[in-house]
Amino acid sequence: MRAGTHGWELLMKEGKYTDEKILMLKRSFQRAEADYDLLADEIPVRGKLLRFRWFPLFEGRFCMLLPDHFEQMPEKIAKVRYISMHRPPILLSNPGYDENFGFHLLQDVDMGVDELIGRMQEAVSALAPETVLYEKGEVNPEGMAGRWFEYKSFTLDEETYNVQFVIRAGGYLLAGTFNCRMVFYDEWKPLVLKALAQIKVLTN
Repeated sequence: MRAGTHGWELLMKEGKYTDEKILMLKRSFQRAEADYDLLADEIPVRGKLLRFRWFPLFEGRFCMLLPDHFEQMPEKIAKVRYISMHRPPILLSNPGYDENFGFHLLQDVDMGVDELIGRMQEAVSALAPETVLYEKGEVNPEGMAGRWFEYKSFTLDEETYNVQFVIRAGGYLLAGTFNCRMVFYDEWKPLVLKALAQIKVLTN
């Protein structure tokens, strides 16, 4: 793709388009390019305006900007959605339980973030070979090192977008995941990555 040309423009030139595809691609590029301030702006997601606020994690050891309407997922819902006994101890969710952040706190892990995120990718692929892996990258909040990768998973009647990440601060690792319905991934992805890049560590 040449510089300055969006994917939707190429589709139009090639005559391979529908109105829906063009609108979807234009919307995706517009959202990806929007420079939102998570603390100051009301941000459009799924036709609603969201505000973000700081959430303390693990007794304030870390702090992350998350949608202000997210709350701890009820235990009875968590048991259904996360069958494994190793489900994240912190699960913050929207009221519909279809957009979630989950967090683990790991201590004294003798492994770099690159190796750890690689093992997480391998585990995802091994447990669900049908998983589709997409991009991976790094985030470096002040004084920390982080890595992430994204993938699509499947249920009986739904496709789910997932981001897994690890952030190292001193002797601690914050390991987490975000998931939402695949149809809304383009609205959430830039916000999730921006929130990861602004994580604060409050106690070393």
